[in-house]
Amino acid sequence: MYFAILVCVAVVFVPALSAHAQLDFFECTGSATVTQSEARSILERVQKTYSQIDSMSGDFRQDSYIAALDEGEASSGQMIFAKPGKMRWSYKQPRLQEVVVREGELWMYQPDKGQVMIDDIGNVLLSALPISFMMGIGNLTKDFDLLSACRGKGGVVLKLVPHEKGARKGESEGLEGFDLLVDQAKNLPQGAKITSVGGNVTAIIFENLQLNRTAGDGNRFVLEYPKGVDILDRRLRSNK
Repeated sequence: MYFAILVCVAVVFVPALSAHAQLDFFECTGSATVTQSEARSILERVQKTYSQIDSMSGDFRQDSYIAALDEGEASSGQMIFAKPGKMRWSYKQPRLQEVVVREGELWMYQPDKGQVMIDDIGNVLLSALPISFMMGIGNLTKDFDLLSACRGKGGVVLKLVPHEKGARKGESEGLEGFDLLVDQAKNLPQGAKITSVGGNVTAIIFENLQLNRTAGDGNRFVLEYPKGVDILDRRLRSNK
């Protein structure tokens, strides 16, 4: 992922919550309130700060819940976002998995299945809005309406919903809500929770963040895989 979020893509890839640790970061503690004007100011500062950096990388921990199956899964790994329009998720637990997004396409390699899947990103994402922000091609203040904000154990939680007039056509379809966890001291995202219309939830927490460490390293966004794997290219189907 949605950052995806991651933030967002993760809802599609991870089959299903054995643990709820990441969801706890988005619960309000009740120890301090955040006014609407303060929340709006925080949102604007995050957008401004993030627009001024070229890349963000670090570790992630993720909980994903599939409502129809009433099942979930906890996963973790490393991620990297680079502007414009590139990201990579390297899942280490519970199974190895590589996901690369670039040039409007998504490439996913699953070693345990010996399979590579390629697709147009619009065919895979529930909503493009959250990851558009992380990849530097979206805008929080234009694409979302701010409902409320609170303080949680990981920072300030901004509760957002798609702003239909500001969102590009089709990008908010299926997205119920987007909670952005913010480090108020740094004005940077620390995590995200994406909720679909159908009740699916993905919560991701970022750790050990590093900024602007990917200059000239485009190879990070080229998916490598061994010869002989099964390649499922869905771009051909979508273009027929």
